[in-house]
Amino acid sequence: MTCKFGMPTLIEKDSIEDNVVLCNELGLDFVELNMNLPYCMPENNSLEDLMKLKEKYNVEFTLHFPEEIDFGCFYEEVREANIRLFKYIATWASKFGAKKINIHLNSGVYFTLPHKKMFVYEKNNELFTDKLKDSLNNIIAVAEPLDIKVCVENMQVHKFVEEAFLELCDVSGVNFTWDVGHDAMTGYKIKNIYLNHPYKVSHMHLHDYNGISDHQVLFDGDIPLKERIEFAEENKLSVLIETKTVESLKESVKRLRECSLL
Repeated sequence: MTCKFGMPTLIEKDSIEDNVVLCNELGLDFVELNMNLPYCMPENNSLEDLMKLKEKYNVEFTLHFPEEIDFGCFYEEVREANIRLFKYIATWASKFGAKKINIHLNSGVYFTLPHKKMFVYEKNNELFTDKLKDSLNNIIAVAEPLDIKVCVENMQVHKFVEEAFLELCDVSGVNFTWDVGHDAMTGYKIKNIYLNHPYKVSHMHLHDYNGISDHQVLFDGDIPLKERIEFAEENKLSVLIETKTVESLKESVKRLRECSLL
């Protein structure tokens, strides 16, 4: 295998160590620390303990930046605070060897009109894209000297989000996280951007979609998962098996092994 497989931090667990132990038991390579969880926050962890966990269990870490942080925000004070938060977390993460930080491209707030939802970022698309690109340039300037890749994940994919992703293809230092479940849930609108720019994709969130909900056990839905894993192998991605419970994670790992994909 040319790509590494990992697991998310699970809300069922109470510590990073609990997740690392499970990761080791499942024979996976890394844990993605979810920075929304208090037990993952820098002030609640000793760097020495994190390094000991890495060495004892032969497990690496990636980071999932807090989901609510919006780097396209129009308020400069908020955007500057978000960039400072990124610097704080990235500097901390670099000290125990984390190499990738996953961030969300948020679609922002919307107005509910009688016949549709109108997103503020859609109405002000150029301003949104400018603010987003400026923020990314700032956080990449922080991340690159720390040997960390910034990976932008696809979430809700509206037309203005598609356009933003296309613009980000030309931004130096921007990498993408291909969340295959989110992509399926929004009609595979982002797939061709990734297929046409494979060199920009560095990370993958792998879960299934059954037509109703994503984050399903692998092979319980309709996504051509073997094709996605082939893409990950060809492009040497890190692959997060993003099912959200111990039971669903174990079953997904089992099925990958039965298919000789792990």
